[in-house]
Amino acid sequence: MADADFSAPPAFEGDTEAEKLISSLRELRAFTDIPPISSRLPISYRRMPGPLRVRLARLIGRWQGRREHHWADFPGWPLDLSTDILSDWLSPRTSPFRDGPTPVVLTHDLDSAEGTRNLLARFLDLEEASGARSTNFVVPAAWPLDHGALEEVKRRGHELAVHGFDHSNRTAFSRPEERRDRLAAAGELIERYAMVGYRAPSLLRTRALLKDLSNIYLYDSSIPTSGGPFPTANNGCATARPFLIEGIAELPLTMPRDGTLRFLGLDGDAILALWRACADQISEAGGVVVLLTHCEETFSGGDQMLDVYKRFLEYITSNSRFRWSSPMEIISKAGLLTKPANSQRLSAEDAAAKLQ
Repeated sequence: MADADFSAPPAFEGDTEAEKLISSLRELRAFTDIPPISSRLPISYRRMPGPLRVRLARLIGRWQGRREHHWADFPGWPLDLSTDILSDWLSPRTSPFRDGPTPVVLTHDLDSAEGTRNLLARFLDLEEASGARSTNFVVPAAWPLDHGALEEVKRRGHELAVHGFDHSNRTAFSRPEERRDRLAAAGELIERYAMVGYRAPSLLRTRALLKDLSNIYLYDSSIPTSGGPFPTANNGCATARPFLIEGIAELPLTMPRDGTLRFLGLDGDAILALWRACADQISEAGGVVVLLTHCEETFSGGDQMLDVYKRFLEYITSNSRFRWSSPMEIISKAGLLTKPANSQRLSAEDAAAKLQ
């Protein structure tokens, strides 16, 4: 299209009004304010047998796959960079990630003891062979943690971060005092492993949750760029760049997630092709590549998906437009590094007692 076809952006007094417009678009669908059924059950949904949960999710996902127009209105699927397009048009600031290779961050949600075992047995060697180190989100209070395994992950140069409380999907929607107690329950884990990041279970997040997180953590990574049908329809921030929200740096999940893609019925080759295409598009837009995978066999820990993961690592390593990075490096380069205002941590025992 010829340059003459583009209209000049409106004039703003400074860039305050531009930033307001950009933030409004970014936050339009950034929160999941309506509690899903899983967060309203009298007992945790995780008490349902794992294979049954997976089968139900796949049935729902394949049904949703035929209804994309209902759950991908905005942000679009599988990648929507509308906020970045608007930002480039309105704001004189350029993305700091256009200068040099695109940062790539590997993350895992360790949603079970199996996930932790598979991380060590199947994932870390692959990542280290590629020169990468991953960030791994640990659930503090759902099962007895294997501290020997976690210490090995940390010793090998990988990051550990917090993944909610018990993965019951209730924290974001709890009453303020209960929510803060749930967050505080990770205090000993935070201190032991120098954790500075958080990710909400099932990516369920509210504005109030992020405000509380800003008092404890340096960054959150719970908001997808394009959420697809999970955890709720039409959710995401439509940006592949980090930003500040409710006083905390947000590192968005910029890539389509393994669970969503599997539940929608995509096979391994289709997932790999999609990951490559999205990474390329994010790079061209001056964003950062943030991939979430799960280490359980039903997600990326099985042979087929592990091969897909390995081939994606090889693609990144062989392509000079990308480089491995970490959440803190990205947050720092973006100028979003803040210090928690105060500590709202309890000992695990005190927090558990308050939550009974």
